[in-house]
Amino acid sequence: MHSRSERDRILKNAQEDAERLLRHAQEDAQRILKNAQEDAERLLRHAQEDAQRLDSDHQEIAEKFIPSNVIKKDKMHTIGEMSSRLAHDLQNPLTIIKNTIELLNLKNPSQDKATRESYDRISRSATKMSEQIRDVLDFVRTSNLIMEKTSILDLLKNITKDLAIPKHSKIILPDKDVDIYGDAKQLETVFSNLILNAIQAKDNEGKVMIQASEIDDYTIIDVIDNGRGITKENLLRIFEPLFTTKPGGTGLGLASVKTIVENHGGTIECSSIVNKGTVFTIRLPKY
Repeated sequence: MHSRSERDRILKNAQEDAERLLRHAQEDAQRILKNAQEDAERLLRHAQEDAQRLDSDHQEIAEKFIPSNVIKKDKMHTIGEMSSRLAHDLQNPLTIIKNTIELLNLKNPSQDKATRESYDRISRSATKMSEQIRDVLDFVRTSNLIMEKTSILDLLKNITKDLAIPKHSKIILPDKDVDIYGDAKQLETVFSNLILNAIQAKDNEGKVMIQASEIDDYTIIDVIDNGRGITKENLLRIFEPLFTTKPGGTGLGLASVKTIVENHGGTIECSSIVNKGTVFTIRLPKY
């Protein structure tokens, strides 16, 4: 049996190890994301410079093909490399951190306030990093669509059951059920991203209302929040890869949403009023 002082020492060392691992993992994540953004910007800049140096006879061809093919391919390659490094460099320490926190909670159920707050802070940070990794992998992951009809209410209930929804936030599901046609796993990625964004837009204290309807051959889903809204300038760029206004954000969440929706033959639009709220409207074919 360990003495109390020995047990306290073990717990303290474990906590320090977890905090150190988390700090190093966060530094690695920030470095990787920054490098990837710089790589993408550099590729774009070089391609534009190359296009400007071309003879005037070839200028029109360069403008037509370089942005849409070469730049997109290079940027996707950069993001792909970033995702593999993120998965390799961060998953292992994140697993250690999460397991260590669980072990500490089991060994020390009667925690003082400061210790409990420290554990909670570590756990929240690890969860945030897991979400960043998920954003990157969602963006670069390619797979064949498994198309099937799904109840929108069943889909949303599965999503909200798995999401860590703050106690002061409220999710209001559609008052009527409609069928949605698509790949259920990928559509879960779409709506979980939009719901989390909506929650964060009100600093984890607002309401998120989801409405569903059918018009002609389309299913329409609106995700509505009463958050801080989006400025007109940012509204033009929110679906661009690597664009973000969130500290520590990847800028890939909404880009993934748009890609998935368009792969389903659908569209997504956003309207917003600053300090009033935002509406994302998804339009998907019924079949």
